[in-house]
Amino acid sequence: MLTVENRVGKAAWLNGFAKNSIKVYKIGYGLFIEFMNETEEGEWDDQRLLREREEDLKKRTYAFEHKLIEFYNWLKDYEKQDFSDNTRKSYLRSIRSFFAFHRLDVKFTQQQKAKISKKPKPKRKYYDLTLEDLKKMASVSKPKERYILLVGKELGLRASDFVNLKQGTFIAHDLDAEPPISLGEIYTIKEGVTAKPFLGFDGQEAAKQWLTILKSEGQYDPEKPMLEIGENELTEILKRLTKRAGVITGNESVRFHQLRVFLITRLAQIMETNRWKQIVGKEVSEGAYVKAFQLREGYSKVLPLVTINTSTGMPQKEELEKLENAFITQNKELESYKVTAKILTKKVDKLENAFDAMKQIMVVLQKTIEHLSEELGKAKRKA
Repeated sequence: MLTVENRVGKAAWLNGFAKNSIKVYKIGYGLFIEFMNETEEGEWDDQRLLREREEDLKKRTYAFEHKLIEFYNWLKDYEKQDFSDNTRKSYLRSIRSFFAFHRLDVKFTQQQKAKISKKPKPKRKYYDLTLEDLKKMASVSKPKERYILLVGKELGLRASDFVNLKQGTFIAHDLDAEPPISLGEIYTIKEGVTAKPFLGFDGQEAAKQWLTILKSEGQYDPEKPMLEIGENELTEILKRLTKRAGVITGNESVRFHQLRVFLITRLAQIMETNRWKQIVGKEVSEGAYVKAFQLREGYSKVLPLVTINTSTGMPQKEELEKLENAFITQNKELESYKVTAKILTKKVDKLENAFDAMKQIMVVLQKTIEHLSEELGKAKRKA
């Protein structure tokens, strides 16, 4: 039997998020407990929520779906504070996230979604980034910006999920494997469903580079987030990159969400709707779920449409074989040079030894000649 750490309840759930998100989720959770104590019998806490939800799903009564709609409306008339519609939705998402973390997902019907999904018409038009735009932006980006840009456009996650990605999400997988690289399952905050994202060639290098920098700065920790920033800062960083790269957007705005739009638009060209939705974390019917390897096959076909560095990012098999053969040949030549160098070194050593011996002989000969000269001189004087 496996022995695992007991990661159940409020504390375990909040441990998976960045500081800014934790603040919002704590408030949302506290308000929901207040709501449950006010509208239901008895005292409520995280453990009771989980027990009741398990029973709710077991009996297929789906009462909590209705309770969350009630909670959303209850916040509208909350006497202690006036909440905006976006704030109410954020608090609603926090409770869905709590249940999703414990595999007790709250799934609304289309009719229920309609009660909370009415949105005013957007005041702004948003710019659709092209592959050429992203290439320009990447060329002027710093490592942190590059991670946000390139990993963001390949994962297609919402800003709230992207800032909560932990280093362990990447460390747990082989980042040297051939893309697309699956990052497993990531629970999304807004819809409370599972996303199954992949890293492509650009994101692979950007993530590895950013992890290396975090390691050099002493920030390398699987439990820490990849980024210590808020959701809004993601958009601000992309805006600065767009300006620095000289991308002309006219009267349209740039936001981080456009990286999600960029990927979804291209996934939709190649893959079935129920499949690409699973990659980016959108709800699908129970019978539509497929295995990760089936999603990987589809994502592989989309890679040419989302990859910036196509020349080096996606080498053909023949090119790889040529590079490998060239490397083998050069390696053999290097070994041959090493052997030749050893032989020459030995010969040089022998020549040096012979030269030293000759010098000694010359010294002896010199002394002998000098001695003979003296003897010859003596003989002449006697004569």
